[in-house]
Amino acid sequence: MKRTLVILMCLIFCFFVVGCGKDNIEKQNEHAKEVLMKVLEKEQTFTAKTSVISDKTTEQTLEKYHFQTVDNAYYSFVPAYYVYVDCDADNIDELVILDTRLYCYLVLHYDGEKVYGYNYTGIGDIKKFKANGSFEPKVKYGEQKIAFLKFDGYDFEIVEKAYMNNNESKYLIDGKTEDKDTVKKYFDNWFEKTPNVDWIKIEE
Repeated sequence: MKRTLVILMCLIFCFFVVGCGKDNIEKQNEHAKEVLMKVLEKEQTFTAKTSVISDKTTEQTLEKYHFQTVDNAYYSFVPAYYVYVDCDADNIDELVILDTRLYCYLVLHYDGEKVYGYNYTGIGDIKKFKANGSFEPKVKYGEQKIAFLKFDGYDFEIVEKAYMNNNESKYLIDGKTEDKDTVKKYFDNWFEKTPNVDWIKIEE
């Protein structure tokens, strides 16, 4: 009887800890979304690299955000749509803003202290940006990838979740080799069952 009571007390404690942790994450996420919305509403700045050919960073506003390409041309970013989505799978949403004129994305990430901006042009088709934060990046002919983003200060990297290359008979999930049918099923489920993001139009 005593042992049963101890086990019951442990279970109650575990449920309490898990519940508190979930509530804390939800509060952090709501706070992050509030901060990021201030950037969208041009009430707060963010820090971003302004060039793909240097590491120079500046404080930017969405209204005046610009970036330099490899051909030394400067482009002004024109926000058209936005969506909240967890790009790095940490349960805290990022704010992704789409420029339909240049077909590039500004990803805004709040780390609890400051907002970082990342210009990303490697997603070819906006319909392949999913509600769980995963996306299909541009790849070489014959390849397919599903990936997430990982943020580190002013930089980000693409974290590969799944990879398929029929030309080289290479099939991976989470970096581990799998058989073709398993990986193909993973991609089929991703395309057919993982919902796309619902973009929200930015009104002038």
